[in-house]
Amino acid sequence: MSQPEIKSTLPTIGQQATHIFAPLQREIDRVFSEFGRGFGMTETFAVPSLDFSETAQGIELKLDVPGYTESELTVTVEDDRLIVHGHKTDQTESGDKTYRVLERRSGEFTRQVTLPRTVDAEGFTANLKDGVLTIVASKTNESVGRTIPIQAASPAA
Repeated sequence: MSQPEIKSTLPTIGQQATHIFAPLQREIDRVFSEFGRGFGMTETFAVPSLDFSETAQGIELKLDVPGYTESELTVTVEDDRLIVHGHKTDQTESGDKTYRVLERRSGEFTRQVTLPRTVDAEGFTANLKDGVLTIVASKTNESVGRTIPIQAASPAA
């Protein structure tokens, strides 16, 4: 005898939120994304999204930095860390305007990534196109480790 199928009113993971609580979820998301604005916390904001991939030839990082120019971003390598720093100045105009909505952010971010030991520290390139910062580095030809041979102990005399 088969069991009757039980239908759930809740969406499954990854399903579009079209259920009765979707408007509430969107409002909660909006409140958390704008949390700091009401307290004057506009100096820093969320770090950009990052994709980090590795191939046999090297590594590639992609960061979403829409609205940034090359002069507002710096990329540095220190030891085994890649550091991306962005700084955007205030974009509001002074004068006789009264802002009703102010959502364009200013401030700065810093994003750090630990690099694999095989990355060539001198072989980095960075390119900014369509709001995506792409950083590429090649790998060195040096081996990461080596095998140490084990020798038989000579008998004691």
